[in-house]
Amino acid sequence: MRPDIGDWSELLAAEREMDYFESLYSFLYKNQSKEMSEIFNSEEMRRFEQRQFIKKNSYSYMKKAGNQVFKFIDTNFKNKKSIIVLCGPGNNGGDGFVVARHLMNHGYSIEVYIFAGANNYKGDALTALKEFRGELTKINLFKLQKNALIVDALSGIGLKRNIKGILSKVFRKINQSKNPVVSVDIPSGVCSNTGKILGSAI
Repeated sequence: MRPDIGDWSELLAAEREMDYFESLYSFLYKNQSKEMSEIFNSEEMRRFEQRQFIKKNSYSYMKKAGNQVFKFIDTNFKNKKSIIVLCGPGNNGGDGFVVARHLMNHGYSIEVYIFAGANNYKGDALTALKEFRGELTKINLFKLQKNALIVDALSGIGLKRNIKGILSKVFRKINQSKNPVVSVDIPSGVCSNTGKILGSAI
């Protein structure tokens, strides 16, 4: 069974003493059970994030998330000579730009592909793009390098429509390869509420 999350008072009290990730993990751990197969849906997660953003600048959380992904890559894929980062138009793409910036600053050879034009980014994702300051390539020019690590930061938990067109072709190339993939939040193309594939997925 799912925990009752209608009353947020206990979680909010914990947030005053702990940072974003600690308060979330504490809440999840306390409410977990053997029978529970689901914790939050995407809307509930968004509500949790909005409460956090009232207390602290939202971009600080994007930087923290991107840094954690970088640390994971740096720990587990040190031998990778090249890394491809795929950045979508939303906040998941913003996380990708943060990851790419850390990788570049630590000497990794990277290629960053964007789904939307740079002038289409806004908010925190735009801030992350500007701080990246590296080269960007449109995803319709995507080239898969053999053995390169793929960082999938195209779509996060907010995806609701089917993947098609150029993204579907890119996903097919990646899925047919043996390249390792690290997805930020959730593999692109997977519905965060149901686990179903929306047209195509990595």
